Amino acid sequence: MRVRSKPIITGILIINQFGGWAFADHDEHQQHESKIEFESMTISGEAADVSFKQVQDVQMDLSTANDGADILKKTPGISLIRQGGIGSDPVMRGLGGTRLNISIDGVPVGGVCNHRMDPATVYVKPGNIKNLLLLKGPQSVKYGNSIGGAVDFERRKPEYDELGVQLYSSYYYGSFNRQNFSFDSSVGNEYAYLGYTGNRTRGGDYEQGGGQTVELTHYDTWSDRYFIGFTPNKDTRLELSTTHTDGQIANATIHMDATDLNQDKYTLAFETLNLTPWFKELDFKLSHTIVDHTMDNFSIRESSLTQLILMRQVGQQTYVSSDAVFEPTEDFELSMGISYRRDAFDAMADAPDREQVEIGFEPFPTRTNKPLNPILNFENFGAYAELAWDSPFGTRFVGGARGDSLLTKTDLMHAAGEVSTLVLSGSHQKSRHNLYSGFFRGEHGFDEIPLTVALGYGHAQRAPDYWEVYSTDAFFLAPEKNNEVDLKLLYETEKSTTEVYGFYSRIDDYILVRGGAEAFNIDAERVGGEFLYSYQFDENWKISGDLAYTYAQNLTQDVPLALTPPLEGSIKLDYNYGPFNAGFKVRLVDRQTRVHDNHGNPLSLDSDGPTPGFTVYSLEMGYQPHEAVKLKFGIDNLSDKKYTEHLNRDGSGGFGGFFATSNKVNEPGRAFWGRISIDFDYPTQ
Repeated sequence: MRVRSKPIITGILIINQFGGWAFADHDEHQQHESKIEFESMTISGEAADVSFKQVQDVQMDLSTANDGADILKKTPGISLIRQGGIGSDPVMRGLGGTRLNISIDGVPVGGVCNHRMDPATVYVKPGNIKNLLLLKGPQSVKYGNSIGGAVDFERRKPEYDELGVQLYSSYYYGSFNRQNFSFDSSVGNEYAYLGYTGNRTRGGDYEQGGGQTVELTHYDTWSDRYFIGFTPNKDTRLELSTTHTDGQIANATIHMDATDLNQDKYTLAFETLNLTPWFKELDFKLSHTIVDHTMDNFSIRESSLTQLILMRQVGQQTYVSSDAVFEPTEDFELSMGISYRRDAFDAMADAPDREQVEIGFEPFPTRTNKPLNPILNFENFGAYAELAWDSPFGTRFVGGARGDSLLTKTDLMHAAGEVSTLVLSGSHQKSRHNLYSGFFRGEHGFDEIPLTVALGYGHAQRAPDYWEVYSTDAFFLAPEKNNEVDLKLLYETEKSTTEVYGFYSRIDDYILVRGGAEAFNIDAERVGGEFLYSYQFDENWKISGDLAYTYAQNLTQDVPLALTPPLEGSIKLDYNYGPFNAGFKVRLVDRQTRVHDNHGNPLSLDSDGPTPGFTVYSLEMGYQPHEAVKLKFGIDNLSDKKYTEHLNRDGSGGFGGFFATSNKVNEPGRAFWGRISIDFDYPTQ
């Protein structure tokens, strides 16, 4: 689509999406980028087709990130449900789980643990990810029927004009023996390439503020990916890849640990550009994923329970999609796509003999011959269309519609992840939900003042997911229906940028969990937004800050909506001089008194009443001795503060809270860390 001489969307978009976003006017022959630094990150982007969608360069600054959740936690408006050292579940404006669609390179990703010990972000290795695409609110239909938004982690796509090598490598070491090694490499020429990416992440039990060790917060995960690509011309790419991920994660919040996080993914991706002057892009993906997850209460910890428990869940996902982009005229852009997704889940539970365990026996699966039971599967057909129009009076209009047909079939399902003999009422059932999504938005940039305004309405629907159907017997519940209005205001001058995001959301038939094992529909209302301001004093000094708040109410029961994050903000002072940079950050989190005890979602419940607020200080310093080498050092929680995040696993996601730990897990105390990264291309691109 042609971009006018005065673009409709320009400047820096920085509120609630990683602190600094840049859109640029560009055409087929020329591209200009604007850049801004925030939280020691440089973020750049191209001309936007969606106001509420931005892209961040992840590899510019990984800091202390060990998984996908660690990347997302830097974003105002995104919180994490904490469950120890690694494996947090991201929540966007109070909505998480399958209300927030997560994918890697456009392919949906997710775990299979009925306790959600393996959220989708566990399988995201930061050093192997190049860009992060973030969409807040139902302001697009390209990324599924997303109630709250979407996140897509994008890997680097090798590009060569001649024989060459691309390499990105990063090593991180910090307090509590936390280590992360990432390797992203390829070799190729203008016609083909070969590549390998690897990651190893490990950490010991950390100490909370004050020095007390928080047990069962250690982890050890690894991942390997091999890929081969063919590029017969500059506009065509065919890539085949295989990925294997595995590891163990101790869990401080429930009665079991993840002893195996085995994932195998096989993907074929094809894309071609500029087929004709009006047929701009065709994209095809085919992927098959197998996740084999086991957990028990004796391999990693000393079990105090009289009965030893071993559980295994296996999920298989097949995903096929085809997307196309057309530009019938200079002012119109049409995107269309279809997709098919099938998810099948099997599960089992066993009670090994304690005497056998004490004398030692072969690793799973030879330690039990109990077979897996098919429990349920989902089959979804989806189709969408989005149309954007640059009107002659300077306003851009974007709209789209999507339909999904979801078939859910269940087999015999037992409560508590097959541990109990209680048969769930949703067993041996079949249902089909036709789910509809749509949005319409206007965007306008003013000529007289440096102000950009975007206002949109979106609707999205979501049926009960695997965790709700299986863990909380929610098969018969109605799908959620979200109606949301989103607003963006951007005011930018030469030295300062101010951005305000606001939203109002009404969700009918919101699925609420009580006691960790029972779910029901309610109506809910949400309102809130994010604010961010930055001011560049001179070429060396900059101050920035952000604020995020969501107010959510359970209208049906006239109580606060459970698991809503508190008011949170931060202030950051940055200094840059040549190859040196430094930053001092203050994070301020308010007390959360709006709770609904014993209610939440399959992962977590509000419990133990209100959560106190806290203030945490951190310091970063960086040095770049060479354009390909970066050094980063930091101290988190400078004052060694003892504090707890409000969104917390708290063990209450178990069956009826029976296996709860009763206390929220505290966060790490003072922690020192350092990271070295190498980004090397030969010949230089």
